Amino acid sequence: MAKLSPARLGFMLCAFLLPGLIGTFASFSIPAPLVDEIRQEQALQAVLDAPNAQAQAAAIAALSGNEAQTAMATQAGMTQDVPDTALVDPDTAAIVQNGTGPVAERVAAAARNMRVEVLAQARSEAYRIRLMVITFTILGAIFAVFLMGPDSDGANKK
Repeated sequence: MAKLSPARLGFMLCAFLLPGLIGTFASFSIPAPLVDEIRQEQALQAVLDAPNAQAQAAAIAALSGNEAQTAMATQAGMTQDVPDTALVDPDTAAIVQNGTGPVAERVAAAARNMRVEVLAQARSEAYRIRLMVITFTILGAIFAVFLMGPDSDGANKK
């Protein structure tokens, strides 16, 4: 049976632990764009499903979040401390809130805009995940080479 050396232990860590870490970190990023799209779709659908004009106006106003809270926080210099209460991206909300024409057409245009942004976000996340996998792979290889480095038992000495 082979002796368990620090180099072999390090190699086993590189072989199993690093791919596990890569997968764990990547799994947190993968669903983000999809979850964002679902949340924004629900907010836009709430505008269309409003039972009356007042409810529809409230749903449209809710798309951009609590503007009064954000304005007060900005004035006080606390913008990082205020949670983002916007239900959709600012430009998607602007299409519905500031657009002209029937509400259904504005919501449809906002949904198209939102899908384009979500697609860009998904591509960005995919790039970051690939970059993370490449970085962890290179670091794991360097770590393995370092641990499996020169033979310290003197067998290769002449």
